[in-house]
Amino acid sequence: MEKKNMITDNKDYRIVYNRGKSFSDYNLVLFVRKRRDKKLRFGITTAKKMKRAVDRNRFRRRIKEIIRKHFDSVETGYDIVIMGRLNGKDADFSKLEKSYTRLLKKSNIWKKEK
Repeated sequence: MEKKNMITDNKDYRIVYNRGKSFSDYNLVLFVRKRRDKKLRFGITTAKKMKRAVDRNRFRRRIKEIIRKHFDSVETGYDIVIMGRLNGKDADFSKLEKSYTRLLKKSNIWKKEK
């Protein structure tokens, strides 16, 4: 995933948390906020209870790969923050991928398949 598609500023994370809508399931919480332009940006965070750095980093790598794999299937013009829950640490790649797609469809920003 390219740097231009990442949320890097703490201020931007706070705006998405406070003014965006949230959708959640067992492994992930998705925060979504509409943008004025057509950029699509992602941010990845983990729950504070995920103590070990190894677990946090493994989770982030998995989510980055899922985002990269499905980047073209997401509508543009949104800031999306994906927060990993403690349960997500033990989930395998396919379960995280299913959670991600389910939450994007729930938030109506998943492009319809033709």
